[in-house]
Amino acid sequence: MTRAGGKELRIPLRHLELAAKAWGDPADPPMLAVHGWLDNAGSFDHLAPLLKGHYVVAIDLGGHGRSAHRPPGTWYPYADFLDEIGEAMDQLGWQEADLLGHSLGATLVSVFAAICPQRVRRLLLIEGLGPLASAADQSLHNLRRSHLARMAFKPDKLRVFNGLDEAIEARRKVSELSPEAARCIVSRGVREVSAGVVIDGAEKGGALDSSKSADRSPGAEWRRPSAVEESSDTDSRLEEAQAFQLLSWSSDPALTLPSPTRLTEEQLASILPAISAPTLLLLAEPAAPYLKREVMEARIALLADIEVLRLAGSHHLHLETPEMVAAPIREFLKAHPVDPARDTKAVS
Repeated sequence: MTRAGGKELRIPLRHLELAAKAWGDPADPPMLAVHGWLDNAGSFDHLAPLLKGHYVVAIDLGGHGRSAHRPPGTWYPYADFLDEIGEAMDQLGWQEADLLGHSLGATLVSVFAAICPQRVRRLLLIEGLGPLASAADQSLHNLRRSHLARMAFKPDKLRVFNGLDEAIEARRKVSELSPEAARCIVSRGVREVSAGVVIDGAEKGGALDSSKSADRSPGAEWRRPSAVEESSDTDSRLEEAQAFQLLSWSSDPALTLPSPTRLTEEQLASILPAISAPTLLLLAEPAAPYLKREVMEARIALLADIEVLRLAGSHHLHLETPEMVAAPIREFLKAHPVDPARDTKAVS
């Protein structure tokens, strides 16, 4: 399978800068794509080129891929990513758009569609509807676990790989990804290191060479542009540069810390019904253990306008079997045209 390259963008927000990839004509109907936890915009490399007739912009969420990290001492509760979605749309000049999300991205765009229904035309979800929930009696446990993890957090220990292929194999060991699918995510999710890096108490490599990194490391200075800019970064150029380098993950290690709070299913039952956009939910079969069928069915029942398809495959359906995912998305969009009476003016 051949990857189709997209145009690289930089999107300035109030607190950091996001990287993004774009496919299609900016004059076409806009679609914002949001990836899963510890993935990045490369997750849509196979799917986005198949959604012709739409201008698809896939962002790297803060702390992921080539986007900036949040300042040291701050964390990544999922609700804060909602602001990044809204600001990214503002900077792109979109009052409203179709939203496409996978896994964590599906969590985020579904909640965003509930709190900002006027900004979402149609909602496309892959492997997710609402966030992970927890029973009310687990609240103390969740707070205590998160507090202890943050107190013990040491961001200076890095896992270092001898080239891109080694990093790809490491990713494949913890996820059901083919080599080609893993390459899409990993090639965008690593950065170069130099000699002397501390890894698990031993030296290997060195401090992060942020001058050669495509993303912005924590605390790094960056010039805030006044608007979205095209970037000269390309997957092929960076992948070639990384071929024989010592590499480490570019994602912020703080992303791995547990969340201090989780909503209950009862709380979600008061949020998800606010989604008014026509919604398509694609779920892998067999189901992932954290997407229990009875929980998902209860959430699905909360939406007034939703279609659900269960497709044979693994969690990264859109990356492994893009045409199987693209076909129902195209049919869904065709069957649910945007009401011409809706206000589609850009944000001023």
